[in-house]
Amino acid sequence: MSSPLRNGEQAAAGRRKVAGRMGALLLLLRVFALCFSLAAAVFAAMDGAVLRLAPFRFLLAANAIVAVYSAFEVAAAAWEVCKGATLLPEAMQLWFDFGHDQGFGYMALAAAATAAREAAACGGGNISSAACMQADIAVGLGFAAFVFLALAALATGFRLVRFMATGSRIPGSSSAPSSTSPY
Repeated sequence: MSSPLRNGEQAAAGRRKVAGRMGALLLLLRVFALCFSLAAAVFAAMDGAVLRLAPFRFLLAANAIVAVYSAFEVAAAAWEVCKGATLLPEAMQLWFDFGHDQGFGYMALAAAATAAREAAACGGGNISSAACMQADIAVGLGFAAFVFLALAALATGFRLVRFMATGSRIPGSSSAPSSTSPY
């Protein structure tokens, strides 16, 4: 027969396990966003003819910025998975992640959409077919980076709502002391 203390330990271990899964999911999403945004920036920068066009310079700049942000967030997510604590105070970290995921995600989407229009026209015939292919690849990678940032924003939004409702990003945990009374 389990004692109430033992049951509490099991419940706490269960909450940590679920929080670890969410942290690992966010780490995975952030690694994918980093890889795709970095690849999009590299492909956008590979041909000087493409960079003469403003939409591709925007695509390069936006994806480079998103890659730097994603690298920071990968480090923060890895820290959280390993240590079980956030780099910043919990409320600040949740708002930081949610707001920046949305802002940088929309920037990546805007850059990819702007460059997609130019890539569809292939620069008005001013660039080679190989450069057009690189531009198309860069646009596709930029859209993929947006998708992973959008999924990360969805996950961080879920964590933020959970924090606002319960006072903790960890499920089932509450900042209010629990009563031992069954009523």
